[in-house]
Amino acid sequence: MSMTSPEEALARLRRAGLATQVDAAAFAAACGEERGGRAPLDAEVALSALASIQGARGPSGASEIDRAFFVDEDAAADAAVRDAVRATFERWLRCAIPAAVASNLDRLVSYVGDVCFLAGHAGPEGEAPSLYSIDTWRPRDDTSFSLFALRRDGAPLYELGVPVQFHVHPDTEAAAAGIFREGGLTRCYREHAPACAVCRDQLRSAAARGVLPEVFRPLLG
Repeated sequence: MSMTSPEEALARLRRAGLATQVDAAAFAAACGEERGGRAPLDAEVALSALASIQGARGPSGASEIDRAFFVDEDAAADAAVRDAVRATFERWLRCAIPAAVASNLDRLVSYVGDVCFLAGHAGPEGEAPSLYSIDTWRPRDDTSFSLFALRRDGAPLYELGVPVQFHVHPDTEAAAAGIFREGGLTRCYREHAPACAVCRDQLRSAAARGVLPEVFRPLLG
């Protein structure tokens, strides 16, 4: 989605809950560097400019207000980056995240997406944040990077005009709705269900109807 100026691009990012503390002049300069005088000013350039200011190696000081951060494709393999991402999610979500799931960024993101999704069982609808991401690239060097953001409402992110991913494992989403698939027990659901009244009721109901797969039966207690 083309934008007419760095000011418009910055305004769109701010409507998406991003770049809330970014200086307009610094952002305009970063856009110029990312465009290289050739590329159109679009959402990819705007996100790349923001990442160049805030850093693309996981959470930074700017992350705390926006609840968002960037990770460059090369940084995803760095254990220190993954540890920082894990610690930040633990602080934001106020829950422990197993070290085992942080051995890989995709696995960590998948687990956190499930944690966020299942938290909806514990409180009023819309109160728990969800995990979203945008996979994009830097026009000046064709390097891929991702934006990760916790949001109660993802609509402003979608309004940037680039593909947005909502993170929850399909098996976790199904189980949370009382649909239990063969081989569909995810780690996060296994940890969540025994203490969740909604999940316990759904498990008991499925067991009573004879449709609960064996792998889920230990969750009945």
